[in-house]
Parts: sequence; C-alpha cells; structure tokens
Amino acid sequence: MNRPLIFVFLLVSFWSVSAYAMKFSAYNGDVYFDHRMHRLLYECKACHEGPPQHFELDHESGHKLCIGCHRKESKGPSRHCSDCHKTS
Repeated sequence: MNRPLIFVFLLVSFWSVSAYAMKFSAYNGDVYFDHRMHRLLYECKACHEGPPQHFELDHESGHKLCIGCHRKESKGPSRHCSDCHKTS
C-alpha cells in the first residue's frame, strides 16, 4: 500500500469516528454539543478516559464535565441553564 492511500484511509476514518453534533435530551431542554469543534480544539483525553468511545452524559456527569471545563477555560456557556438547554 502506498502512503497517499494510507493517509486518505486514516483521514476518512477520523472523520467517520468524530461525530459532528450530538443532541442530549433533558427535561428542561435539549443540549446540542458540537463534537467536531471540540475535537479540533482539544485532545480526546480531555473528555474521554482511555480510548475514545461513545458515552452517555447524565445530569451529574454532564454538568461536571461540560460546565467544569467551560469555567476552567473561561470559555463557552456556564452561567444559566438556558445557555445550553434549548426548548423547541
């Protein structure tokens, strides 16, 4: 196999694993998470323990991971529920 073909394969694999946007349902409004943007800015280990894999966020883990990081980085929403939770 030549190098350009390997590079294309790896690139396609990366984009297929790295989902673009995810929706987490919550009683007070859905939370939309732009995985692609976060993936471009941070390493997988910033959120994932061990190899990256799908995981579900519940109320406690979502707030700890998301709000905790946003406050630590002084970026993104972290003050009001409606900053993240959107109702239709």
